[in-house]
Amino acid sequence: MKRKIVLKIGGSTLYQNDMDVNFALLEKLKQWYHSAKDEYSRIVIVTGGGVLSRDLHKKIEGNIANEDALHSVAMSVTQTSAELVAGYLEDENIYTPKKLGDAYEYLLSDAPGALVSGGLRSGWSTDMDAAVFADIISINRVHKISNIDYLYTKNPKEYPDAEIIKDITWQDYFNLFEIKDDDEHQANLHIPVDKECARFSRTKNISFFICGGVNIENSVDLEEILAEGTLIHP
Repeated sequence: MKRKIVLKIGGSTLYQNDMDVNFALLEKLKQWYHSAKDEYSRIVIVTGGGVLSRDLHKKIEGNIANEDALHSVAMSVTQTSAELVAGYLEDENIYTPKKLGDAYEYLLSDAPGALVSGGLRSGWSTDMDAAVFADIISINRVHKISNIDYLYTKNPKEYPDAEIIKDITWQDYFNLFEIKDDDEHQANLHIPVDKECARFSRTKNISFFICGGVNIENSVDLEEILAEGTLIHP
């Protein structure tokens, strides 16, 4: 039986700090995709907005008071990211939805090819989109490629004694990042999996495998990147 996979490509890795596109990562993704696509009955790739989204949000937030409008602007950047990834992969069967309902119908259909998507619902992070897609296709793990290689007990940039965490439950994750059940979603909050998505994943028994960071440059291919990281699980 063929496998299914959901990959979340963080905008922090898709776009570098100088806003250049990370073509080295895209090439690893492309090589993996074309060599592995026949092994999967469904490949789902979700893209973030990264520095482009954050910088645009900072520039306009003082001039647009409506939070929904601000989020829609940021969300449109993630959809641009999806078009970028889909175009680079060069597969005419790739589907890039513009509405959540369209993505839902496609994922439950027998249509060939992969789904590449940005954010599709105002108020959600793209982590949440990835988790919802995993739930729709009945798999219990999201692989998230981001700008960190592992979770740590403390911020390793500030604390040299920070220790790597390779395995952690959602409850311990909540404790580590002080997440409460009634916390509201906060856009551009710098934690590995945002609060709302973490709560959803815990409820739905979905795990997140966090990987990337320095391993993106140090790895020969995407399989190596996906082999090293931290598993957050129920």
